[in-house]
Amino acid sequence: MDSQPSPSMPSALPAMGQFTIPILVGTLMNYLLIGALFVQVYLYFLAFPKDNIYHRLTVGFLVVAEVLQTVGDSRDTIRIFGSGWGNPEVLESVGWSWFSVPVMGSAIASVGQMFFARRIYVLADNFFIPGLITTITALQFGAGMWSGVLIYRAKTFSQLQMRLEAPLVVWLGAMTLANLVIVAGTAYYVIKRRRPDFSRLTLTALSQILRVTVETGFVCASFALVNLVLFVTYGGNNYHLGICIWLCKVYSNSILAILNSRRHIRNSASKRSADIVFQSGSPSAALHFAVQTTRTEDSGSTEFSGNFLAIPNDGKKLEAGMGEEL
Repeated sequence: MDSQPSPSMPSALPAMGQFTIPILVGTLMNYLLIGALFVQVYLYFLAFPKDNIYHRLTVGFLVVAEVLQTVGDSRDTIRIFGSGWGNPEVLESVGWSWFSVPVMGSAIASVGQMFFARRIYVLADNFFIPGLITTITALQFGAGMWSGVLIYRAKTFSQLQMRLEAPLVVWLGAMTLANLVIVAGTAYYVIKRRRPDFSRLTLTALSQILRVTVETGFVCASFALVNLVLFVTYGGNNYHLGICIWLCKVYSNSILAILNSRRHIRNSASKRSADIVFQSGSPSAALHFAVQTTRTEDSGSTEFSGNFLAIPNDGKKLEAGMGEEL
């Protein structure tokens, strides 16, 4: 009787490792990234205590959503590696993963993608690329919610392999595509806005905006693509959860990195120009003011009055806090 369990042990352990190791790695990365997010949020409110309401609401939503996502993931991790350790039924149960991975992941990614879409709209003053991003975002959000519903109804992972493949592929594929469009659209319009008569300050601001957006967008797209490849290639295990658990935090940290990057753009300018960038309350608005200031000061026709930049030549007034209209 003692000889029967031993042959089964070597085959059982690798199978269990395929399910548990990705969850453990994903959870550790999740904790690491939420720690980085808290640091960035602290720096954001320290540097921009009076930022515009749109940015503050976005940051507030991200913090609340990421805390909820981390709580859901932590609950399942404790259940698998703590109270239910060694119980195959606990490992097979989906737990709260339907909420913490596809539902919260798609919601946070949607906020991040719309954040980038708005920035592109401000840069381009054209709705084509932002509209395309919005359409793809709606698709990935719907597919993420669809995946969450299927996981919740299935109750166990063994019932999901066939039913979950289509919505999850659409979710991760749309997420990757949206990021690639964001990177390409930002690069195109920032380069298009460059003019030979711009000052060094303006060109530096443009370069920094382009660099930060392309870097963060490329990181988001890369991890989403790797996650998709892992799911399609190794559909019989949880390898993709090693990334999928914390993928949403890449978006959150990217948004905070972009918001905080305005401090570096401000510090690279003179005090007079830096104040204009700081008051704008928006990275894209900061770009617009740098362009307007450079072009009008060179001609000697710019006039500063309070929170307004008045350009007597065409009679326009641009309010410094109106990032949405810039």
